[in-house]
Amino acid sequence: MKKIVSTVFLIILFYFNASFSQVGERITSLPPGEASQFATPLSTWFGTYFNSGGYYTASVPKTFSFKFSIIGMYIFVPDGQTTFTPDLPEGYNGSERTAAFFGSKGGVYLGPDGFLLYPFGINLQKVPAGIYQASGSMFGAELMLRYFPRIRIKDVSTDLWGIGLKYSISQFIPLSPIDIAVQVLYNNFNFEFDGDNDDYDFKSDSKNFAANVHVSKTFSGMFTLYGGLQYESSSMDLTYNFRDPDEVYPNLAGQQEVTIDGDNNFRLTLGTAVKLAVIVFNIDYNITSQSLFTAGISLEL
Repeated sequence: MKKIVSTVFLIILFYFNASFSQVGERITSLPPGEASQFATPLSTWFGTYFNSGGYYTASVPKTFSFKFSIIGMYIFVPDGQTTFTPDLPEGYNGSERTAAFFGSKGGVYLGPDGFLLYPFGINLQKVPAGIYQASGSMFGAELMLRYFPRIRIKDVSTDLWGIGLKYSISQFIPLSPIDIAVQVLYNNFNFEFDGDNDDYDFKSDSKNFAANVHVSKTFSGMFTLYGGLQYESSSMDLTYNFRDPDEVYPNLAGQQEVTIDGDNNFRLTLGTAVKLAVIVFNIDYNITSQSLFTAGISLEL
């Protein structure tokens, strides 16, 4: 078990190191307002990621039980979240949009002080991710925990803690044909890039909240259909050094702090699970701001 957990964690961490360490060079070239627009899809992505995988059944045991889950995700970033319209300084012309974080080509705009260059995105609209979690339940309530300590790989350091609480509603409904439960989730993810060049350093603190009601129906003690409706939100506190590379905003150059709200609001989840002895496999599709598939494998004891 320890080896599995370590392997999953390292895959996740290396993925962040490869993809998101590129944020520094891009965001530090933007003033606060446009850094916020550039990074809003990233804040949304964090919310989509961490608000996922909370359940595959609404059944909650009344006696003590434990489960450990490894969850994979495949998140789709829509075209509308790959670009934004910049707020150009006075005298600069251009109506085309420029790349947001997941976009491709940065815009180039001509004005009185020459060309104004906007950063490229990472050109990625289908983003895989993964996470692990442990849960314990008793008396119709379930406590879920997600955690990895602060670890540094090369120029990137990250840490995560998350908590979820689920409660069975159907236990109070005699002869209910379906299981019904409510759940709240909160995840806090810190990400920091500290490279050789201090100008590109930045740190972010992503806070993600979700509350849902979900239902499930189990057939033959083996197959489960489940679905749920969830309200969710996300925000990211970003601290970085604005370099003002085009020398257009001299009064703003230096350290900046911005709070970036993601476009996470509601999601609909539909899925199925199959239990084989103490192992459960599940897959579901989530309709939200950035739709996604999740698939998990869980050990239930």
